[in-house]
Amino acid sequence: MLRSAAGSTASDTGTPGAPRVVFVPSPINAPDVLDMDVQCSLMGWLEEQGVRCALLDWGPITPEDRADTLDSFVMHRLLPLLQAVDGPVHLVGYCLGGLIAWAAACHLPVRSLSLIATPWHFSGYPAARREELTRMWQHHRSSCEAMGLVPMEVMQHGFWTLSPDKLMEKYLKFGAMPPDSASAQRFVAVEDWANGGEPLPFALGEQLFEQLYRDDITGKGQWTVGDIAIAPGAIRGPVMEFASASDAIVPLACSPDMPGREVMASGHVGMVIGGSAPRTLWPMLKRWILSHEGSI
Repeated sequence: MLRSAAGSTASDTGTPGAPRVVFVPSPINAPDVLDMDVQCSLMGWLEEQGVRCALLDWGPITPEDRADTLDSFVMHRLLPLLQAVDGPVHLVGYCLGGLIAWAAACHLPVRSLSLIATPWHFSGYPAARREELTRMWQHHRSSCEAMGLVPMEVMQHGFWTLSPDKLMEKYLKFGAMPPDSASAQRFVAVEDWANGGEPLPFALGEQLFEQLYRDDITGKGQWTVGDIAIAPGAIRGPVMEFASASDAIVPLACSPDMPGREVMASGHVGMVIGGSAPRTLWPMLKRWILSHEGSI
């Protein structure tokens, strides 16, 4: 389903009518990173600037969804929603949501496609890390298959495998913060978000760990969704990539490296909701979107 920004209503933000911008979050974690709260919301800020936005919420995931993959999220969830919206929209995808938005933009015309911290070249991860992820997945695979789900605890294990040093570093920084400070409160809110969220369908977890992290089907040009090969040249609209030079989850070497991409200093989450985000990513994204209002 689509939802508006925190603290906003259709009558007091943006312009009348259907959303002009649809944010597509990752199926991992709740979508809140794009609309954390009224004090820190990329979506809410854009609406204050007169850009009507909507955020896709994937909803609850149950064992009945066990066969769902990124492909089915595109074909059976996102595309029907976009087809019901009045006219082409600007799609903004975050992390794995960027892959889903990218594939959708190969099926339908878009005013623009924005990719934020989106992985593509999975072979860009260090070989040792990819091997560790494969071993971790093999350890959990049979239990996940029996449940039909990949619990958030397994995903967190994967993230820790990708960046063990960053994990320790962030908690050391937290330990130095005054307990009642705004920075400490923001840290807790972000950690609650990062450690919460729905499980993944088993087939999506299998695809993530085996076809993407292990085999790099996207980077090799082997990902096909609905008989369309997903590639930069197949996108039916202008595209911009926003990447991070310090992202431990999606290192720069793993990004699509689209022509003209913007590279920021903040990390995977910080580039969206960090202290510098309102001065960097937010206005850059706004300028990009407004410059392509007449693309269709």
